[in-house]
Amino acid sequence: MDFTQKFERNKKIVYREEDDGAFLFDPSTGNLKYMNRSGKETFLLLTEQQDLGQVINHMSGLFPDVKRRRIEEDLETFLQELEENDFLSPLNRK
Repeated sequence: MDFTQKFERNKKIVYREEDDGAFLFDPSTGNLKYMNRSGKETFLLLTEQQDLGQVINHMSGLFPDVKRRRIEEDLETFLQELEENDFLSPLNRK
């Protein structure tokens, strides 16, 4: 995982916050993704041009009892799903 990688949000998707999370919706494909609070926080950090290392550090601070490696693995899985559904795309992938 490249910890300096940054991402951008697909401008066509609809983002809607809820009390306990948020939804992503792509009207062109019908893809819908619910994100819990951690997912919402991660998505917002990524779309604010935070790199993966910054996001992992932030989430490690929020969840100090969770091993860093677990946070990295969860972030990698989450990113894969967001990319596969075209909700996010990498900026200048190396």
